Formats: sequence, structure tokens, C-alpha cells
Amino acid sequence: MKKTISLLILFLSLLLLFVHPMLTVSAAANGLMLWYQNILPALLPFAILSDILITSGAFYHISGILYPLIHKLIPCSRNACFPLLAGFLFGFPMGSRICAQMLDENQLSKEEATILFVICNNISPMFIASYIVHDTLQQDSLLLPTLAILYLPPLILCRILYAFRRDSLRQKETAPRLKLNFSIIDAGIMNGFEILCKLGGYIMLFSILLKQITFYVPHKIPRLLLSIPLEVTNGIHMLSIEHFSGQLTYALILSLTAFGGFCGFAQTYSMVIKQKLSIGFYLLIRILLAFLAFLLSYCIYPA
Repeated sequence: MKKTISLLILFLSLLLLFVHPMLTVSAAANGLMLWYQNILPALLPFAILSDILITSGAFYHISGILYPLIHKLIPCSRNACFPLLAGFLFGFPMGSRICAQMLDENQLSKEEATILFVICNNISPMFIASYIVHDTLQQDSLLLPTLAILYLPPLILCRILYAFRRDSLRQKETAPRLKLNFSIIDAGIMNGFEILCKLGGYIMLFSILLKQITFYVPHKIPRLLLSIPLEVTNGIHMLSIEHFSGQLTYALILSLTAFGGFCGFAQTYSMVIKQKLSIGFYLLIRILLAFLAFLLSYCIYPA
């Protein structure tokens, strides 16, 4: 039954591509333009740098500087300090990619990687500050509360998960040998482009799906319900132009940001599919964080 539904969805999607080819071309162009202008320059340097740091073993020395402070807050291993920091700073979906790569390099245990990849996979502070707070909400005073709402719950939840899994958690403390040469740099560049090309493909596909929903669903409410959760950037824009109260708009935008959108869900799955990290657990945590973000943002929004 599941395979039949999947085949039917693929067949209908393919049929729609041929029925309105110009609609498909336009949507694909929009998705690729979004990728080229925003995602590629924002994430590619971090993708290359993180790959080089992990492969060369340099991340271990960075983690050593952070470990005394981070370990007081979260009882993680020394190696885990790097994905914790990078996942919050580099931007989604680099957190899941770094955890998957460190698991492959035997620098994280699977138990610890399972916790970290659901916690560290966050929207970058640059996107939050520029696109959400400054451009969309146009209230720079909300920057600090917004960062707190989106980042504190994952960190608190991370500590709780470590506490619950303390008995079964095997933490990696091995010190990798430091090595840096042009082969590692070349591989880091190629791996970075491979990751970003994969993300670009998902963005293009979801852009086409969004266009099809907008075109074929005539009624506003089901159209919004289907469109908004697909992708964060477009979803935030749709919410901002609806005639909701400022309080509800803020709560819905932060809830969507904490969830990450279904496009983000697909991108994350593509990062960890080879390592077989639990994507069901990831989805459950993202729904919980979206719910918490909605409640907190709705309560703190200035009257």
C-alpha cells in the first residue's frame, strides 16, 4: 500500500510537469536562484571548512578550548563540542552533516550522534537576524528574545537527553592525529560542493511542488496549510503578508523556523541516511521545539 501511494504521487507529479511545463521551468528557476544567491554563498564556505577541520583532526584542538565551558552546561564528550558549536553557528543543515561525518570518522559514537544531530541542526543566527527580525518583522528589538526562544530550548533539551541516556551513552574521547595537506583541502572543496549541489536539488524540487500547490489548489486556507510548512523562507514570507495580529504572526514564524520545514526535513534526511540515524526521532524533536517556540514567542511578544 505504501509503495502504491508513493508511485501514485510520483506519477501525478511527473504528469503535472508535462501538463504545465512553463510553470515547472519558472518554479525550478526560482528555486535555483534562491540556492545560488542565498544558500550557496552562505553555506559553501562553512561546508568546506568543517570538512577540512574534521578530516585533518584540527577540530579536536578547537573542542579542547571549548570543552571546559561546554561540559559544565552539557555532559558531552570533548569531540561533541565541535558539532555543538558549529551546528548553532554554521546554519542548517550543517549540524546534521557534521554529526554524520564525525560518526563516519569514528569521532562520535552513534548514541551521541543521535542526540546531537537533532539538537545542532538549527537555522543560522545570520538568517534569523537579517531575514526574520530585520527584513520580515522589522523589529530589531526582538533579536535577543528571538535568539533565546530558538536556541535555549534545544540546549536545555540536549542536557535532558544526555541525562536520560547516561547509562547507554558511549562517548568518544580519542585524539585524532593532526594532518593537513592539499589532498585534504581538495577533498574538502569537492565534498562541500557535493553537499551544496544536493541541497540545491531539494530546494528546486520543493520550489516546483510549492508552485504546483499554489496553481492547483484554489481555496486559500488549504493552500496556505499545504504551502507554508514546505520551506522556511517562502513560509515566513507567506505568514508575514497575511492579516494576522503581530503576536500571532511572530509566534507562527518562530514555530516554523524551529521546525525547519519539510524541505529542511528532506535535506537533513539526505545528510544522515547512510549513517541510519533516526529520522523519526528527529521529526519528533522538531515538532516539540516548534510547539515550544510558538508558546514562548506568543507569551513574550510585546503588547
